[in-house]
Amino acid sequence: MFDGKMSDHDGAKKVFERCGELKMLVGIMCFKGMELHHEDIVSLCESFPDTVVILDHFGFASVGSAKGDEQFDLVLSLAKYNVVVKISALFRVAGDGGTFPFDQVREERFEKLLEVYGAERLMFGTDFPYVTEQKDGYKGGVGVVRSWVEGKDESVRNAIMGGTAEKMFGAWGGPDKVSA
Repeated sequence: MFDGKMSDHDGAKKVFERCGELKMLVGIMCFKGMELHHEDIVSLCESFPDTVVILDHFGFASVGSAKGDEQFDLVLSLAKYNVVVKISALFRVAGDGGTFPFDQVREERFEKLLEVYGAERLMFGTDFPYVTEQKDGYKGGVGVVRSWVEGKDESVRNAIMGGTAEKMFGAWGGPDKVSA
């Protein structure tokens, strides 16, 4: 087992590089804090600019604390790289005091991400299966984010609610497409 940074590991760097060549995505989940991975992500993104990185769950930058705000500044700093952010796990990002429909997450995280990254680099996600334990389950999670983009331009709504994901993973198909 390697205990160092990915950007110091030859095998990890080769995988990261090859993912860029193959147009495969690299998902990064910073469960224990963006500050533990930020330098590593920057190094890999600078070394392999063709590799697309997807940050799960707003980069785990929760609202309601100075540490969460610091984490979020690090997430925002990654916008200059080939990074996409998943608008997912709203209940995780809301922290201890956040409740459905997560207005504080919208105000303090989503709107700033939209401004800095643009809709084409944000994509809805759920944190399935854990979203099923939340108010109104999957349908509730979809509904909350849909409400956040409701008054925005159609291109913004379409990108966040499926277009960015389809760009990353391919078209989802026709009339049998899953919806909530």
